Amino acid sequence: MSTAAHDLTLHPAETRWTDTGLAHALSERGGVGPCAGAVLGRGANRVVVADPSDPACCLKMELPVSLRTAVGMRARLRRRLGRVFPRLGENATELRAWCRLSASLGPEMLAGRIAESLEIVHGPAGSALRCAMVIDDDGRPAQSLHALMGAPGLFTADALCAAVDDFERWLHRHAIPLLDLNAGNFVVAGTHEPRLVCVDAKSLLAGKELLPVSRWIPALRRRKIARRAERLRQRIRAELGTPVNLR
Repeated sequence: MSTAAHDLTLHPAETRWTDTGLAHALSERGGVGPCAGAVLGRGANRVVVADPSDPACCLKMELPVSLRTAVGMRARLRRRLGRVFPRLGENATELRAWCRLSASLGPEMLAGRIAESLEIVHGPAGSALRCAMVIDDDGRPAQSLHALMGAPGLFTADALCAAVDDFERWLHRHAIPLLDLNAGNFVVAGTHEPRLVCVDAKSLLAGKELLPVSRWIPALRRRKIARRAERLRQRIRAELGTPVNLR
């Protein structure tokens, strides 16, 4: 599964993005004071870096247009609107989604389930979304589910699928319309018993549908979450040696 298919894919802290174009773009944006940390990972629209001013945080920067992954017409329109209206950008949308969910359920309910979005920070050359870093038991940033699916032996397919089951139950229990259940949107915390933590919850507000009826109608929401969770389990088993036919 390509990391470019998702908005954000985190990798271990020691992993640095080696793409020369991205490195050049980041150096050009060196005026963004807090964005000088090591590159942890990237997605179609954003790059995540360590926050050098606070090891408990990371920073998400929206990529320059020239470095973004090619997408369809609807996604291109959304990107263009985000450039014209910053409130509709990736970072502002994710922060707004977190604030709305936190106000509804309380931050304690989200702890260990959805990584906290803290604030938009600005520098001379741009802005970034500061988020709480998900730290594993060994004190390092938790690895992405996507990365673990490509690393047989760290966790079994059964263990990761059980973590998907647990996260799905949590979404249903609290009626949370988080519909973008892609491997690149999760990190895995825990050493012996893996637990999924969502690191990109902006699909609460910005999905792919023109009319997001599944967010409004409980029965449709439950069915869609169940379908997306099952598809994720199938991909985990396919990647880790228990192949199944994907729908």
